[in-house]
Amino acid sequence: MAHSEGGRTSPLPDVSTERTLQVVFEVELSDNCPCPLSNPCSQVENVHNQIDDGVCYAEVTVTNRDCDTGQVLHTTNRIEGSCLCLAFSNVECVPRIKRVDDGVMLIETYVSDRAVISELVEELKSVAERVNLRRLTRRKEGATESSPTSVDLSHLTAKQREAATMAVSRGYYQTPRQVSLEDLAASLDISKSALSQRLSAVESKLATAVFDP
Repeated sequence: MAHSEGGRTSPLPDVSTERTLQVVFEVELSDNCPCPLSNPCSQVENVHNQIDDGVCYAEVTVTNRDCDTGQVLHTTNRIEGSCLCLAFSNVECVPRIKRVDDGVMLIETYVSDRAVISELVEELKSVAERVNLRRLTRRKEGATESSPTSVDLSHLTAKQREAATMAVSRGYYQTPRQVSLEDLAASLDISKSALSQRLSAVESKLATAVFDP
């Protein structure tokens, strides 16, 4: 399982705030993205990175499919406008890369309120080929475990509900993913882009239902 840590080494005020919203994104980087994780040649097991003066230093532990030993690769990249870490940094969030599979990353972060989620999504869309919201969890302040939240699904259309139900039942939202978007679209007899739009609409409506004050 991969993990990442990002940050700047320049001194900042000592301010601590509790962030009660856990967000997990699935992000697919574009082919021309300079990030070393956009097209890894081996299975990524661990990621640690740090941003310092416009440079991203990363140590990536990879494992070849034919052997069990891990190899640590060090990369140094000048941060550009298309940098994923910069997108998180712009909204003061720390990305934790949980998994990388064929250039698709599962990234966890914590935010203070739902307005930051919208800002982060816009930042990610500007640097990524595709951004999907995989999971939202609200944590009670001071609690060690997340608390469940009831959601009204009546605002979903019949087609959106059908797409979401099939996606969940066939393991689209599982880790690792059990079915591809293309296979789901074929089962529903719609295009891949149409299914992606339906699922994005479902995720957006559920996010609003869960986090709207």
